[in-house]
Amino acid sequence: MGKIKSIGALFLGLTLLFSCEKNGGFGFGSDDVSPVEFSIETVGTTSSVVLLDSIVSSNLGMGFIGNIDDQDVWKVKATTYAKMRLNFEELNDISEDAILDSVKLSIKFGYLYKDFAKTARLKVSLLSEQIYDTLHITTNSTAISNELVAAGNVLVDNFDSVYTINVDLNFANELFELLRNESSEVASQEAFEAAYPGLAFQTEDNSTNAYGIVMDPKVTMIDFYYREKSSDGVVNVPSTHKITIGDLIHYYGLELDRTGTSLNVVTNTNQEYLPSTGLRYIQAGAGIVTKINFSELETFANLKPDVIVNTAQVSIGPIKDPVDGVTPPTRLLLLLTDAGNRVIKDGNNIRAIQQDGANPINSGSPLLLVYNDETKTYTGSITSFVGYYLSDVFRRNNFFIAPPSINGELGSIVFRPEDFKLKVFYSELK
Repeated sequence: MGKIKSIGALFLGLTLLFSCEKNGGFGFGSDDVSPVEFSIETVGTTSSVVLLDSIVSSNLGMGFIGNIDDQDVWKVKATTYAKMRLNFEELNDISEDAILDSVKLSIKFGYLYKDFAKTARLKVSLLSEQIYDTLHITTNSTAISNELVAAGNVLVDNFDSVYTINVDLNFANELFELLRNESSEVASQEAFEAAYPGLAFQTEDNSTNAYGIVMDPKVTMIDFYYREKSSDGVVNVPSTHKITIGDLIHYYGLELDRTGTSLNVVTNTNQEYLPSTGLRYIQAGAGIVTKINFSELETFANLKPDVIVNTAQVSIGPIKDPVDGVTPPTRLLLLLTDAGNRVIKDGNNIRAIQQDGANPINSGSPLLLVYNDETKTYTGSITSFVGYYLSDVFRRNNFFIAPPSINGELGSIVFRPEDFKLKVFYSELK
């Protein structure tokens, strides 16, 4: 009974308390306490399209192959170039009696541009020049010979699987004879690279999808399977030798063609463009990003110097429907840029707006705009950034919208500039 009386007194007290409230957004309405007003400001932004330079594609552990034909933005042919490691120290003496049974190329896939057209019509050719041991970018290429190393169709239905295709008999027999005879071409890794500079991984020209191949020597290799003579003189002792791919330098190159697309005017790097369609574009791999200018946030900060930022959010979308079968990147970043329209590096990281609660000048916890496939919209909270901005602790106005892995995928995003929104939810004393 005592508890019931206490609760009743509480409700009576609350009723009396709130009955004293007068007009105002929030507060008690007394003479010495001002009410608080809650508001929302949609801050205007401007945008453009920029082509980044020097998208690094060396030694990423993944290489792209295939063909993309997206009439809105680009045509691309992707080729992966890789050296081969002879593994000379593991090479056994191959006798004159040895019989070569087969030579297989093993390969693993880790990426599909489209979720259908999964049959990769693979073509692997010998390079006609060596790959330089230097940093490579997506616009680089290495000369390819007409000598076929392997070809075959692979149904890519499982990223956990390692697929094998037969190596061309001429190439296989030629190299096996060099190994058997301990020829000068296989006397060292350097000699081997001079004779066999490396491989070019491609798909046939009529292929209509792009694939990512895993460049890992544990799964990507050329296996020689042969038999040696046993102690009783019968050639039945199985033996193998592996030439591995992925532990030496490798990179991918992209041949881009934007003729007839809305991005055909985008030719110079680090320069702003306004496509004739009025749309904004992001292309992983190709280095196309959208530049956003936050200058109106400074105007808002000057007009509202004493507001309290409750929350701030950016959103992009709904984006244009992607090409059938293509999944847009699941995350986006807001990267800092400078007057020269370049990304700003911080060691191995790229400077970006940081997650809420993180130090604004950090680079290790970038804000991620997360994609919702139902609304086709990317969203992310930038409350801390706007709070720092309004307090004049950290102010930056120019950002690139880019995928977190600008060199690790090939997807595109297209949206209207008005569908990028920066909303600030704030409160202020009336």
